Amino acid sequence: MKVLQSGLSQLQKSLISIRGPDATKFLNGLLTSRLLPQIVKKKQHTISASESKHADLASVIDSMTNYGLMHEDIYDPDYNIYVTREGINSMILNSKGRVVTDCFLYCDPFHNVAHEFDEEMREPGFLLEVDTVNCSKLMMMLKLHKLSANVDIVAKKSLNSYYYYNDSVEFDSWLEMVQQQYFRTMDPINALQNANSFIKNQVIFQQDFASKVLGFAIDNRIPNFGFKFVTNEFIDESSIDDVFSSQFTQQFAIPSLISESNVTDRRFYNGIFETADASNGESLLPFECNLDYTNGLSLDKGCYVGQELTIRTYNNGIIRKRIHPVQFFTIDDDTIDNINQANIDDDVEVAFASSLDVDKVPSSSLSKLEMSLMIEEEHKEDGDANAQAAGGASPFGSSSKPVRKRKSSSGKVLAVRGDVGLCLLSMSEVAKSPFFKLEIPSFEDGKKIVGARAIIPDWWPE
Repeated sequence: MKVLQSGLSQLQKSLISIRGPDATKFLNGLLTSRLLPQIVKKKQHTISASESKHADLASVIDSMTNYGLMHEDIYDPDYNIYVTREGINSMILNSKGRVVTDCFLYCDPFHNVAHEFDEEMREPGFLLEVDTVNCSKLMMMLKLHKLSANVDIVAKKSLNSYYYYNDSVEFDSWLEMVQQQYFRTMDPINALQNANSFIKNQVIFQQDFASKVLGFAIDNRIPNFGFKFVTNEFIDESSIDDVFSSQFTQQFAIPSLISESNVTDRRFYNGIFETADASNGESLLPFECNLDYTNGLSLDKGCYVGQELTIRTYNNGIIRKRIHPVQFFTIDDDTIDNINQANIDDDVEVAFASSLDVDKVPSSSLSKLEMSLMIEEEHKEDGDANAQAAGGASPFGSSSKPVRKRKSSSGKVLAVRGDVGLCLLSMSEVAKSPFFKLEIPSFEDGKKIVGARAIIPDWWPE
């Protein structure tokens, strides 16, 4: 899979406006991220470091105002909660704790330079970004949960979502600097002032384009992965010169408009899953989707739909499966010998011949493919046979018939692009060996075996 190093792409996303006095409280009850400033104690007889540090959060934030958004990372050792005006990654769950959709949430407006958005700043307002295929279903869900909440829920078909990335070391360092300078504030006043300064200083956008930027977010699902913005303007080759400031283009040139497939390929390669990647009807838990790793989860925000199972899973520490990026490869005798040697000696490198066979399987059938470890545990079959023999004869005098155990799958394929896929794998199985095999239906001999190498991304917390 070849991914372009940089570019700007329009995303197939839909924007939903949620605005009104109760908008913050309404969304806080649906999203996995924190929107209200209250810290809910896990244990009444103790005071945690996070509870002590953020005890006065409610005195800083008024949820009835357009204060911005809170950013937190549950793996941050300093327990920081930043208040800024950039968007956040999150998820919406159903009552059983299963994922309905992933999303990005933007405060609306992002800035208020020259007081051009004074009217919008008078009450809480948000833009909810979801995959277009999930928009109608989500609109129905939002209206069902609205009840008596004083909010207006409107699909904004005139808005567009754009994504920019640049896989250079210079861009990574620059984006980190931008975050430190403009998006590490602790209160709403400084958050708005910094957002205004970000626009005035033309860090990314030209001044004339600023009024068309309604939402902005640095994509920190992976640190400094890129940035997103929402605009009411359609950008094409003839207008892209009017979007980015000279300050930005002098460092990184005028972005090339690229297809969304480049953004998607890059996500797959780095192991970022979005719900639209999987086929309809797939039932997944937020931890399986690595939501805790992508800064989309708050552990002490209080009640929301699906919260009980999510928090219980975290507190019990039992997370059996996670979505991993995998590389598919063809299997031959030399590859198997190398894999056997690699399982003994970590320094042995295995060369792969990429396989595109899995990409030919219909998406609706991917999750049905049998997936198992390539190198089975030694003597496992002998152990099963001995266990059956130990059972002895039937106490009723009849011969004892061996019971064949159902073959358990080590995981399943959720989505594929070329020779790369996203697979839900047992973490204990990956710990034994990263090499798996799966059976693909074949017209020639009934089935074909393809290899899959699971990759643990560098950005996962240790």
